[in-house]
Amino acid sequence: MALESEAIKARLLEEARARAEEIVKEAEKEAERKIREAEALWREKAEKERMRIISEAEKEANNIVSDAVREARFIISMEVDNIISDILNQAYSVIRSRGFDVKASLKNLITESMKVIDSPRRLIVSRRDLETAREVVTELGLTGVSIEVGNIEGGIIVESASGIIVDNTYESRFKEFQNKYLNEVRRILWG
Repeated sequence: MALESEAIKARLLEEARARAEEIVKEAEKEAERKIREAEALWREKAEKERMRIISEAEKEANNIVSDAVREARFIISMEVDNIISDILNQAYSVIRSRGFDVKASLKNLITESMKVIDSPRRLIVSRRDLETAREVVTELGLTGVSIEVGNIEGGIIVESASGIIVDNTYESRFKEFQNKYLNEVRRILWG
């Protein structure tokens, strides 16, 4: 019986050892599965974090680019305004320096004014255009017209007997040009 008891003991021990090995193998498999899950979870979290960082970086980059574009447009707009202002100042300086035929200009301005009013009663001109205006009035055969000096750069203000006033001064025509054509000048120069 001792032999039998030894055999049972050996068999139980063997079964226990086999069961222990099986438990260890299952534990190792479970540990490997948990490690793989943990690694997968870590990779997923790491990928999410990477994507979040990339997304934030892209947003920041887009904001920087957007700000730079806005600033560049503002600078360009300011430069365009400065250039147009310089062009207009140069054009007005040509008017002031009288780099054109003043007599022909006054004749055209009076003739244009007479399309609005039928009989001029009074003309207002700049001091330096007084004599030229008298010559033009004589050449056009206008009678009963008084010619006065006004505080204008050039051109003419024509008043009718009924009180209608036509302002054809260089200043007013230049402002009218600016109001009508400034946007077209911008488009021509910068598209």
